[in-house]
Amino acid sequence: MGMGMGREMGLAGGRGVEWSRSSQNLWVGVSRSEGTVTICASGELDAHSAPVLARYLYRAVERPGRVVLDLSRVTFCGAAGVDLLLKARRRAAGAGGAVVVGRAHSAVVRLLEACREPEAWLIAEEVRAMPLSPHEQRPRLSVLAQALMVAFEITGAPMGNAQHYDPAAGVLRIVAQRGFHHPFLRFFETVADRETACGVAAQDQQPVLVEEVRACPVFLGTPALDVLEDSHVGAVVSVPVTARDGALIGVVSVHHRQATRWSGEQRRTLTALTQAARLL
Repeated sequence: MGMGMGREMGLAGGRGVEWSRSSQNLWVGVSRSEGTVTICASGELDAHSAPVLARYLYRAVERPGRVVLDLSRVTFCGAAGVDLLLKARRRAAGAGGAVVVGRAHSAVVRLLEACREPEAWLIAEEVRAMPLSPHEQRPRLSVLAQALMVAFEITGAPMGNAQHYDPAAGVLRIVAQRGFHHPFLRFFETVADRETACGVAAQDQQPVLVEEVRACPVFLGTPALDVLEDSHVGAVVSVPVTARDGALIGVVSVHHRQATRWSGEQRRTLTALTQAARLL
């Protein structure tokens, strides 16, 4: 299939994070780049799983340097999780380094805001970004809603969602959906990586088609695959929606329950939707 008809997702997309299921309720992934260690956590961060994340964190802060924590997939955070963050930041400072929370799920931010520790409030401020004004958001959300409805009509898919791109935070946020339940919506609250079809579509600004989720290398060995399978997602198409000037507005994705081979006509029409959305 040519690039003009969208991209078949068959490669891992250079995600760079090696995930391991470190406990029953927590996945941990680590990547390194130019002196920075990035530690990603996914699942529940509580008294049972915090010691698991602590092993990765404390090992990373033994030497001076920058450690970035991505907690955007931590769907539950208890007091033990907040205690760990504070202790890790203090250890890093003592060793001449720093621990920065790059992204965090709303479940983590809410607990940080409720904590009495000033340093916890500081972390919450670090990950909070100023959103677009309602005046700026309204037309963008309208375009995404219309594009999602068109994608449903093209594919006949029973499930799908629209994600608005938040330029301040650099993430996609779900703003409309059909057919999904709380676990899926909570896990994919924000997306800012290449471990999903929508993330790749947003970064490359071209449609991404996955005919069989469980056989796609981009999902294999990641916590996202468990969530997709639990939500009975067998195939997915993600289409970026851009403004007249080419700026990203968001991504619409539609999902089938079974592995699906998209027809040539569907591919062409979905790819055309990327351009047509500018006129909606």
